Formats: sequence, structure tokens, C-alpha cells
Amino acid sequence: MKTLKKLATAALLMTGSCIMAQSTGVIRGTITDSDGAPLYGTVIKLMEDSTFLTGTTADFDGNYIIKDITPGNYNIQFEALGKAAQRIEGVIVDPSQVAYVSTKLAAATYTLNTAEVFTKAFEPTIVNPLYTTMTAIRLEQIQKMPVTPGDIVSIIINVTPGVMPTDDGKDLYVRGSRRGSTQYIIDGNKVMGSAEVPGLGIAGMEVLTGGVPAEYGDCTGGIVIITTKDYKWEMRRKAIQRKAREEVKKIGS
Repeated sequence: MKTLKKLATAALLMTGSCIMAQSTGVIRGTITDSDGAPLYGTVIKLMEDSTFLTGTTADFDGNYIIKDITPGNYNIQFEALGKAAQRIEGVIVDPSQVAYVSTKLAAATYTLNTAEVFTKAFEPTIVNPLYTTMTAIRLEQIQKMPVTPGDIVSIIINVTPGVMPTDDGKDLYVRGSRRGSTQYIIDGNKVMGSAEVPGLGIAGMEVLTGGVPAEYGDCTGGIVIITTKDYKWEMRRKAIQRKAREEVKKIGS
């Protein structure tokens, strides 16, 4: 009986660890100078507002990775010797995908012995743009297209090169791939066959053609990533709730 209890306890602990691992996100990217040369040793700081949380340094190729990040919105600051520090604000960490944050650092300029810190807003991408061809289709574009709301195939072929519709207009041929080889992902969930989303529910889309990342599995065609308005609102709501809980903790401590 004791052995069974120990095994059950171990199983629960392992299950809990798996759940925790799946509920955290990853940020990775590449840091270079203005000429595109990698900046080895760049210090990368992950911050919540101006509070430092954790950090790492870039390797010889200028690459870095930060793992096990609680979902939410963060700021990332890059600091390298002789380069102007740069802060990217509003980095979205989502457990369903890797956040790629790459940048170039310019030479430092000093005013009254104070180094300037350049700030810019985060522009989310689903994949590493160095290896994958990605076409982002924003809500504003979709609203102006002369297509039927919710006609995902027509929306995609309007703005994505190398993509053709199938004869029945229900699927896509991506760069000469066979029918059925295109993978659809809605709010982080893979969908079998073609995707159907109400036209008014689409918040944005991304189409990956060529160099599909390994995290999406064996895909010989392309990938269509659809984000719905409800999903974006839910992620924003969770981030606000998490921020409120942390503020309550600060007041009580």
C-alpha cells in the first residue's frame, strides 16, 4: 500500500511538472550590429515594466533564448559594449508559440556622460523571419478586401505570393504542394482539413510558405495561422488579471 501511495504521489508530481512546463513561454532571437554582424556577449534583460526579472547573454552567433516565462506582456532590454542600449516594449509571451525578438544595435552616443536608451514597440511574429517566409494579414487589410467575410482562401491568395486555390476553392496549393498539405492553426490549435472561422471573428492571419519551423511538425506545404478576436481578448484579460494579482501581493507585503 505504501508503495502504491509513493507511486501515485510521484505520478501527481510528474503531471504537475508537465502542466507547468506547458503553461510557460519562450523568447528567442538574434542580436547584431548595424552591419548585421553578431554581437557576442550582448546582455539581454527580461523586465516587467522597469523591474528586472531574469536575463541571459548572446552566444557567438548573436543568438539567445529565455525559457520558462510566465505568459503576459514584458519589456526586453539589450545592452552591448559600445552600442546604444535598446528596449523593446510590450513583448507578448504566449505558451502556444515562441516569441521571436531580434534587433540591431547602433553605436552608442553619449550626452553628459549618460548613455541613451532607444525604445520601440514589439512587433509580434510567429516564426524566425531569417528562415521562414511569412505574410502577415492584419484585420485592417481583411476589412478592405473585396472578398466574402470568412473566405479564408480568398483572403490569403489576395496578398500571399506562391499560393493558389484548389479547384473547389476550399484549400490551398502552396508552392506546388499537393492538396491537403497545408496546415491550419486556429488560436494555437491544429485543425484537420480546411479552416472555418466566422468572418467577423477573425482578428488576423499569418501564412508561412517555405522553411516551416520544426515545432509545427512534418508539413510539406504551408501553414495558415489564424487568431480570433475572442482569443486576443482572452489573452489580454489574463495578462490584466495577472498584473492585478501581482499588485495586490505588493500591497500586502
